[in-house]
Amino acid sequence: MVLTVIVQVMILGRVQPLGEPSANRMEMFSECILMLVMYHLVCFTPFVPDFEVRFRLGYMVCGLVCLHLAVSIVLMLKDKPRELRLKYQLRNAKKAHKAQRQELQDRLE
Repeated sequence: MVLTVIVQVMILGRVQPLGEPSANRMEMFSECILMLVMYHLVCFTPFVPDFEVRFRLGYMVCGLVCLHLAVSIVLMLKDKPRELRLKYQLRNAKKAHKAQRQELQDRLE
């Protein structure tokens, strides 16, 4: 699993398959967080015999997941008002176009 994540990070960094640079950066951030979580999960095996260390690593994993969640939510909330404004402008433009079209049809009749 760790090897798969490493390969995905290398492919994302080299190919950049998503259309926007910000989407590529967000995907790279997500994959890096996933890679860090996967590295931490290896420490929950008998490889690390001290339970206190495992306990602290658990908090680190929770912190990484919360960091990823917080960044994702902030980026979604940042983009949402812009999308809503564009949808509102598009709806108003459609209404204006429909009114102009109706006016032209009334003139032709």
